[in-house]
Amino acid sequence: MSFQPFLLGSGLSGWNLLKSTLSMQKTLFNENVSIVSDSKYFLETFAKINTPEDIISDPRVMRVVLGAYGLSGDIGNKFFIKKVIQEGVNDPEALSNKLSDRRYHQIAKDFNFSGDVPNHKLEANLAKKVVENFQNQSFEIEIGNSDTDMRLALGFSHEMEALIDTIGSNNSGWFQILATPPLREIFQTSLGLPTEFSQLDIDEQHERIQEKAMRVFGTSQIEELGGDQLSEQITNRFLIMRQAKAISSDSSLQTALVLLSDIPKLQ
Repeated sequence: MSFQPFLLGSGLSGWNLLKSTLSMQKTLFNENVSIVSDSKYFLETFAKINTPEDIISDPRVMRVVLGAYGLSGDIGNKFFIKKVIQEGVNDPEALSNKLSDRRYHQIAKDFNFSGDVPNHKLEANLAKKVVENFQNQSFEIEIGNSDTDMRLALGFSHEMEALIDTIGSNNSGWFQILATPPLREIFQTSLGLPTEFSQLDIDEQHERIQEKAMRVFGTSQIEELGGDQLSEQITNRFLIMRQAKAISSDSSLQTALVLLSDIPKLQ
């Protein structure tokens, strides 16, 4: 019998309860037959990966690799993924360097086939890291099937860590946040920016989101925002804002239903 991750509520209270059971739930989830099987298969196959075709032609390897980078939705885009990892990151004209979503840059960096020796052959702990990320992402997907906000909250801290490891400057980091849907959604919600914000010119979005971060959190430095204390504040504020919006929507619906009930019925 496989273990199914569970939630004990929603919003901030549900988040705090999830954190208290997170270690136990992840341990049990990673013991599921499918997770164990895919993880073991990838570790055994890793040394045999010599070309982009060795990845894209093997569904199980693709599932683990793409899952590890949060790109499971691209499982059917074999030609695209092949081009991303084949061109790598060294050439400024490489596809990964033209894409705004940094996840493609990261997978192209780790599985870089543009040189004489594929980069993953030079990274001693990459196989283990990929499996750990695959397991974490798989867990988050299962949580997201019950509550998408909880999935976003779960992924925020490690998304920020990965971002901080790859950005060249604070300015470029904010552009990457705006281009990464999960990070953008958490920041836009926690900062109280309206949905119309996304319709602004990208340079104006870039300027305004930093100004708002400074006012709300006291800094617009991404490294500081990704630290444990502020990361938790951002996550909590995101969940509170989401819950407040849901309550407001429910209240509006209840008011509408009351008003509708007062309308005289046709005889």
